[in-house]
Amino acid sequence: MILILLIILFAGVLAFSAYQALSIYIPQKREQDRFSELRELVHGVPSETQTDSNGNPVPASDEEEKLDLITLTVYNDEAVAWLRVPDTKIDYPVMKSSDDDPEFYLHRDFDRSYSFSGCLFLGQYCDTESDVFVIYGHNMNNGSMFGELDYYADPNYALSHQDMILDTLTEQRIYRVFAAFQTQVYDEDDDVYKYYNSVGEFDESGYREVLNNIQSLSVIDIGNVPDYPAQLMLLSTCAYHTEEGRFVVAAYRIQ
Repeated sequence: MILILLIILFAGVLAFSAYQALSIYIPQKREQDRFSELRELVHGVPSETQTDSNGNPVPASDEEEKLDLITLTVYNDEAVAWLRVPDTKIDYPVMKSSDDDPEFYLHRDFDRSYSFSGCLFLGQYCDTESDVFVIYGHNMNNGSMFGELDYYADPNYALSHQDMILDTLTEQRIYRVFAAFQTQVYDEDDDVYKYYNSVGEFDESGYREVLNNIQSLSVIDIGNVPDYPAQLMLLSTCAYHTEEGRFVVAAYRIQ
C-alpha cells in the first residue's frame, strides 16, 4: 500500500509539473507565433540584413527592401518602430502608448489583448526622436523579448553584437552599443542616477551628465564612445541581482 501511494503521489507531482510547464510554454509559443506573423508582414519576402566588409549591418538603400511599418500601423497605430539585433532573438515591434498609461504593453500583445510576454515599448516622456529614449522589454526565460539582453555583460558578446537596427516609420537607423550596466528602480527621494527618468531632450551639459553616469556604471568597455549630440538609445529589462533590479544596454546612433 505504501508503494502504491508513493507511485500515485509521484504520478500526481509529475502530472502537475507537466501541467505547469505546458501552461507556461503554450501561451508563450502562441505569443511568439504571433510575432512571427508580424515579421512576415513587415518583411514581405524574407531577406537577410545587409552587412559591410566587417560584418556590421548597414542601412538599406532606396532600392533595397525596408520594413513595411506603415502596413503594421494599419493593425495598431501605436506601433512606432521595429528593433532588430542581428544573430539574436531581438526582432520585434516597438510600441508607444500614452504617457498616462506608459506601461500598457507590459502585459499586452500587439493586438492589445493580455500577454505575459507583452511587447517592447517606449518609456514615458520620450519617443524615437528624443535625445535619449528608453525601450523596455521582459527578460523571458525562453530568450524571447529581452531575454538575451543580459548577455551584453560579456564584452566579447557585446563586441560581436554591437550594432542594432531600429526602423522607424520614416527611416532606418543603426545604433552602436557602448555600455551595459546593472541598476534598479530607486525610491523617488533617492539622489542617484535614474536612467528611466533621464530621457527626453538635453542641452550639451545635461547630455554629458547622462553619458558620464552611464559610463561610470558600465560593466563593459569595448572602445565605443559617443559624443554630443549623438542620440542615445537605452534598452532595459529586469535583473535579479537586487530587488527591483534592472539591466540596461546603452547604444548611440551612428547612421
